[in-house]
Amino acid sequence: MRTIYFLLLFLAVNLLAAQSYIGFLSDNYSGIHSVTLNPTNVTSSKFRSEINLASVNANVNNDYVSTGFSDLFDDFEDFGDEDLNPMDNNNFTISADILGPSFMFNLSPKHSIGLMSRARTILNVVEIKGELFDAFEDDFDSSNDFSLSEDEFTSTLHGWAEIGLVYGRTLIDKEHHFLKGGATLKFLVGAGNAYIRGSNLTVDFDEDGFGANNGAIATTGIIQYGSSQGINQDGEDTDFEIDTGSTGFGADIGFIYEWRPDEVDLENESSANYKLKFGLSITDIGSINYKNAEAYSYDITEVVDEATFESQESFEDKLDNLYTRISTDGVTKVKLPTALHITADYNLDTQFFVNLRTDLSLRKATEINTNKIDNVVVVTPRFERKWFSFFMPLSVMQYSGFNAGFGFRAGPLFVGSSTVLTNLISSKSKAVNAYVGLKIPIYKKGNSFAKTGDHSDMD
Repeated sequence: MRTIYFLLLFLAVNLLAAQSYIGFLSDNYSGIHSVTLNPTNVTSSKFRSEINLASVNANVNNDYVSTGFSDLFDDFEDFGDEDLNPMDNNNFTISADILGPSFMFNLSPKHSIGLMSRARTILNVVEIKGELFDAFEDDFDSSNDFSLSEDEFTSTLHGWAEIGLVYGRTLIDKEHHFLKGGATLKFLVGAGNAYIRGSNLTVDFDEDGFGANNGAIATTGIIQYGSSQGINQDGEDTDFEIDTGSTGFGADIGFIYEWRPDEVDLENESSANYKLKFGLSITDIGSINYKNAEAYSYDITEVVDEATFESQESFEDKLDNLYTRISTDGVTKVKLPTALHITADYNLDTQFFVNLRTDLSLRKATEINTNKIDNVVVVTPRFERKWFSFFMPLSVMQYSGFNAGFGFRAGPLFVGSSTVLTNLISSKSKAVNAYVGLKIPIYKKGNSFAKTGDHSDMD
């Protein structure tokens, strides 16, 4: 059976799966990965060509559970009350982003293209009362009476694959000013989707409402629930099956401006020729239609005894067997996590840089069956050369607050995390991120860096 709560707990308990590759994407040698943030990066890059073999980014961000590095892989049941922070509006984002075989190359000095294959999964739980989540997680197995109310919460889980065709070109190339633009057109195939929205909910639990050891669960409100045919719960396994009939289209668009106060050395194409660079992009415009989906609304105004409630195997069974279905819909549209990205990169001396990045969601937080990113501001100082770089992203993330990470790139390999330093130092970290990738870089000619005003060979 399908249940968004099972999926939420399965992912959150194991902490294995927001934004991808934070820190690494500031690198001028991040190549095809930087195209996922701004498609303009496909052109006038530091590569003649680049091939991504495989890379993965996994991310957890929330304001409910806090943990330290040593407890990251504990079972959810192992967390104590001191690790939980139930509030009136708790939020979770869990995501995984896999960039498969992809490549980019130059058609000419002013035109470049790329082709990307990518698989992504995002779970958003928005503005759920922490005590209500506790009650569902415990299956209302409580020894105390309680009463809860919830104005509205939403949750959306979506997995999909995409193939993207990228094109970028130089628009303006003057003495001190350089402007380029780019776009990615994406064909999307849905892997699975489930969503739930609760409105005007109340839950009253009476421990002895139906006698000893059989409490009474009185509820009111409306629950909207939908799922695709691609997500099934069978025992302990959750399967994502590609549904080739559930497709859609998406797009990214962006621009990058560079200020070049010094004379550009055209023989040294591998060094950063700008002093200051600004980027603007909008990503993940689009949606996917699930034609075989099931979507229902339920009136949960009812009093149910605890034993009957617990006898239902899944959340979906509870809705179907214990409450009143009031509407049915056979088509589900899932909206992608459309976002605005603004970046600024300052070149200190062609080896050391400081990058400022902000990601802002363009989707409403409580929009039904819609994924969203978490808003974030990141400052990333980095050391950068052609064959090696290291970077330290310092971010303020919606829900989890301040996070510090570290990463490096060494030839074809890159490894990093936007939270690892916080995870190591603090026992109250609310975000976990890690990424790794392997690629084949084919660099342009020239040195990787030169001191300001000096284009001599320094590698």
